[in-house]
Amino acid sequence: MHALEDSMEPYGSLVYVIKELELGLRRRFIEVCATEGLTAAQYTALTVLLRRPGLTSSELARRSFVRAQTMAATIDPLLEMGLVRRERDPRHARSMSLYLTDAGAELTERLSPSIDALEDLLVSHLEDDERADFADYLRRCRHALDETGSQVPAEPDSPVSDAGDAAPENARTASIRTLPTERSGRST
Repeated sequence: MHALEDSMEPYGSLVYVIKELELGLRRRFIEVCATEGLTAAQYTALTVLLRRPGLTSSELARRSFVRAQTMAATIDPLLEMGLVRRERDPRHARSMSLYLTDAGAELTERLSPSIDALEDLLVSHLEDDERADFADYLRRCRHALDETGSQVPAEPDSPVSDAGDAAPENARTASIRTLPTERSGRST
C-alpha cells in the first residue's frame, strides 16, 4: 500500500481507489469493445437488452447509467448495424420496445470471453471466497447509493442550514477534494 493511502481517511480513500479502479477498468473495457467496432455504451446497451428484452429507450438508458438523450445516440448506430430492432409495444401503442437481433446476440457472445478475461484480471489477486464477498460488497454499496437517489447525504455531525443543505465543506469532502492527481508518475 502506498504511504499516501495509509494516511488518508478510510472513506475518502475508498472514493479515490474506486475512481482509480474505474479508470483502469474503463480503458481496458473500451479497448475490448472496440475490437468489435462498439463503444462501451453500445456494448452495455446490448448486454442489458440481452438480459431484459423489450425495454423502452428510456428504461434502457436508466439501466445503462446514461441519460435518455445519450441513449438515443447510442441506439441509432446499433439499429443501423442490425444489432437491435424496435417493435411497437402491443400494450402501449405509442411505446416502442427494443430487442437484440440474432446478430446482436452473436456479437455479445463473441465479446464474452474477452469481457470474462477482463473480469478475471480484475479479481486475480482475490481468493474464490473473496471474489464472492467483493461482488456482494459492491452490490450492497450500489444499493446504498440507489436508496439515496442523486442526493448526497449530509455528515451526521455537520451543521445544516435552514434550507436543509449540508455545510459546503466538511472533513470527508475536504479530504477527497485535496487528493493528489498524480501517483507513481501517472495521471488519474
